[in-house]
Amino acid sequence: MRFAFPPRFVVCLCLLGLVGSGCFYRDPVRHLSSDICLITPNLTQKEVLSYLGPPDQKQKGELGEVWVYHEVKKSFLRKTPYVGEKLGSENYDVVTITFAGDTVSTCLYRAYNEEEIKKSGIAISGPRAE
Repeated sequence: MRFAFPPRFVVCLCLLGLVGSGCFYRDPVRHLSSDICLITPNLTQKEVLSYLGPPDQKQKGELGEVWVYHEVKKSFLRKTPYVGEKLGSENYDVVTITFAGDTVSTCLYRAYNEEEIKKSGIAISGPRAE
């Protein structure tokens, strides 16, 4: 006697496997608008790295080193394949952290729309600073 699984059972098992595999996705997600609340004056660079990860840009400022973090938020229409570049909008969250020595002296959060980011001169594309 041969035992066979009903087709419905196999389909349900496959769907369960696909849905369950999404639970193990561990790519870190950064939400600057909420994570910025963790950054306070006198935190060390090491502590900032543990909260926000590596910065997208590092610069030398008048008062010390400046770390810039940015996040691009695309609207649903902008994410549409092939035509998304012409539809929808993008908004940008930018965090600028200035260090005096090894500790945070200032932390600034700003949200930009597409037009404002172009006027500001902030470069959003490119690899993260190491």
